[in-house]
Amino acid sequence: MLIMDERVPTHVPGMDELIGGGFPKNTINLVLGPPGSAKSLFGFHYVHNGAVHENEPGIYLTLEESRDNVFRAAESFGMDLQKLEVEGKLYVIDLGKMRAETTASEELDWGLASFDTLQDLLKNHLSFSGVKRIVIDSITAVGLYYKNPELMRRELLRFARFLKGMEVTTMIISETLDERESRYGIEQFVADSLIRMDYESDSGEYRRSINVRKMRFTKHDPLKHPFLIMDNGIEISADEVIG
Repeated sequence: MLIMDERVPTHVPGMDELIGGGFPKNTINLVLGPPGSAKSLFGFHYVHNGAVHENEPGIYLTLEESRDNVFRAAESFGMDLQKLEVEGKLYVIDLGKMRAETTASEELDWGLASFDTLQDLLKNHLSFSGVKRIVIDSITAVGLYYKNPELMRRELLRFARFLKGMEVTTMIISETLDERESRYGIEQFVADSLIRMDYESDSGEYRRSINVRKMRFTKHDPLKHPFLIMDNGIEISADEVIG
């Protein structure tokens, strides 16, 4: 059930100002951008801050990086995800390692994972963990499983219905190499919000930016804003606009 008047704060400096205090509860939020645009770091913040500031357990489901790499990357910005996992406030799931151990012949041969795999895995965890926040990093790896775009669209829609039925607020990360709205051209239609992160050259200097291009159920700031990566992670300049 979608609860439109409740918010799920990110507690990322400057972000919640752009989206009315946080993500609307029980929504699917797509974070899109090229390599190096800090998408995963945004995901670390989302589950870490939920556990620390809101007492909301989370799942960080990594399809490409190992658990050790996730812990190490987050720790470099002062986020001790491993400690939160020991305390039962966070679950970091390395699907790549689990795929290597699977007995499902088709997925073992391809080295990829389907939405069915993700759904079964998450359903098992959600049944006992009390998780309220999920990060999937990244959906790009799942899309490679489907050779037929129509099948990918159908299965993604079904997976989105599953997530909303579980009453969790989800961040889905996807990689793109250009200005397209999404990697496969369909993710933005399933998601309730589309957030674009970029790392681009401006007159010979590189700058990072974030732009909330779409967000259902709430007013949001649609402008492009710069952000910096500081010792404690992402800091968005909500008062500064990039023309």
